[in-house]
Amino acid sequence: MNEATCTRCQRPLRAATSLAQGMGRTCARRARTEAQYKPAQIEKATELIEDGAIAATPIRTGRGRRVFVVVASSGTDRYFTTCTACTCASGLRGRRCYHRLAAILAA
Repeated sequence: MNEATCTRCQRPLRAATSLAQGMGRTCARRARTEAQYKPAQIEKATELIEDGAIAATPIRTGRGRRVFVVVASSGTDRYFTTCTACTCASGLRGRRCYHRLAAILAA
């Protein structure tokens, strides 16, 4: 029996919508999110995760979202970030930063 697998993570697909999309709902959500970011931001966010420069804290927001601490590219500064906000300069201006993307991918 041939089993369809997700094009991103290679896990088996069972739901009809997942089979139609070619990926599971989590991978589809991540793909939609990544489409809003520039390729350089995706690369930096992936690098943050691979280098272990992002870590979940025991802190939660009022809505129960995880708060992450992220090491800045300088290596000395640290930012607090969630899936919706970040304390870096871009995040404070309401822009999408790669720290937020890393939090989304790590969550």
